[in-house]
Amino acid sequence: MMFELKKLLTAMMLPPFNVLILWLLSLLFSLFKCKVFSRLCAFLGIAILYVVSIPYTAQTLKDSLITEDHLTLNDYRQAQAIVLLGGGVRDSKELYAPLASSAVQLERLRYAAYLQKETQLPLLISGVSPTGASEAKVSMQELKDFFNVPTQWLEEKSLTTKENALFTRQILEKEGINKIILVTNEWHMQRAKLLFEGQGFQVLPASVGEGVTPTEYKLNMMHFIPQAGAMAKNMQLLKEWLGYLKEK
Repeated sequence: MMFELKKLLTAMMLPPFNVLILWLLSLLFSLFKCKVFSRLCAFLGIAILYVVSIPYTAQTLKDSLITEDHLTLNDYRQAQAIVLLGGGVRDSKELYAPLASSAVQLERLRYAAYLQKETQLPLLISGVSPTGASEAKVSMQELKDFFNVPTQWLEEKSLTTKENALFTRQILEKEGINKIILVTNEWHMQRAKLLFEGQGFQVLPASVGEGVTPTEYKLNMMHFIPQAGAMAKNMQLLKEWLGYLKEK
């Protein structure tokens, strides 16, 4: 219940829900002849909707969340284990399984497979989807079937990044492990690293993604044209910023 309430409150704080609230307030003020407040709410709603629907905002938010790892394979070989965070599962019509990794989880999974093969470190996978499906178990099976990579531990209770860190510690502290390679998306890494360090881990971040936008990539007109894809990305990044600020 608390998990769903947190999701609802987060949704209310972000577009398009907050834009809808502003426009409803604009209508309400209009009915009570408060033209100044009515126009202000309408304008704010339009302004917010524009800002969160352009690629430039998505690029800026993404870059603000990224801290480059600057680590080598030799650095990663000094760790004691690899921790892979689940990133979502979807229903699957493919013949190999009724559930499959989402695009986000598949990116993480691929990098974890590479690091495990290069370091030969034991792997822990953490996460459960809100539906109750085990992201950890789906990842374990796909790593085995498609990458021939073994999984040492499954953590199948956590719904949030904070729980990922807590329940992972409960497993790995029994093994005397506190120096880990943490695999997740670059936009998620700052918050994940913060929470895992809060549980006493020494974290070597292994971020998945394209990195900070190169300075030679110039802005063009399309960066400022509203696009549905940009809005979806902005919602994800704004949600991540809220989560990071809450935990910091």
